[in-house]
Amino acid sequence: HEYSQFIIPLLPLAFKSLQTIEGEVSPEDRGIEAELVKGYRYAIADLSSSCVVCYGVSKDISLVLDVLKEMSSHEYWQIRSATAHFLRCFQGAHKFLFTKEQDEMSLSIAISLLADDRREVSTAATSALTGILAVFPQAALEELVSKYIKIANKSLKKKKRKTPTTEVSSEESAIKAVKEKERAVRQQKSVFVLCAVVMGRPYDTPMFVPEALATLSKHSFEQRASLGVREVVKMVCSEFKRTHTDNWEAHRKQFTQEQLEALEDVVSTPHYYA
Repeated sequence: HEYSQFIIPLLPLAFKSLQTIEGEVSPEDRGIEAELVKGYRYAIADLSSSCVVCYGVSKDISLVLDVLKEMSSHEYWQIRSATAHFLRCFQGAHKFLFTKEQDEMSLSIAISLLADDRREVSTAATSALTGILAVFPQAALEELVSKYIKIANKSLKKKKRKTPTTEVSSEESAIKAVKEKERAVRQQKSVFVLCAVVMGRPYDTPMFVPEALATLSKHSFEQRASLGVREVVKMVCSEFKRTHTDNWEAHRKQFTQEQLEALEDVVSTPHYYA
């Protein structure tokens, strides 16, 4: 029971030790700090892939997930990023030991990190979610895709008719800014969920994948979407086409003509930086 009694209680401390000191610090102290942080990163990486079945029972997995849930909302982005990486490895090493409740909790943690302001965190969370969804039952995936397609479509900004400009109070501007941020969060989260679904099916094409790709294509051309969202959509669509090239004639039969055109529009459009 050493894992439950001694290792897991120290896990929050290991995560929090990744936080560096702000302000002026001597080069010597900064060097010592860097070595300590590196040591904790190695320790966290080892723990993320160590199999708890050798140490205890299912409750150990729940205890670790509780720690990850707490760390996923930490103010320091490096800790949130480390949490996403830990979840990816931990879920991969223990996916056949997870209960239904633990599956749902890991899914919730990963999705909560998708809308993070830091690209490093959302990218790591998308990778973690891809692994989680890769072993999800087909029926559960179909339900998830249907849910987030609706959210993604609603998050698209509707074009407003031009009206005479009127002076807006500071209070109204603040409310508008809050609503816009909430919309952007819903957009990024829903788009990245659908991206993870697509990336989790590199060699087959279930019916829900063309539906997800068609929805994603709308966000690739949404100029008011963040550059990060548009770039990820283009990358995912291009990667899907690449991994399905060898047997494309069979895969394309799963698409409607409209869905095919939506995919081709994204893949054939020049890269933003080109």
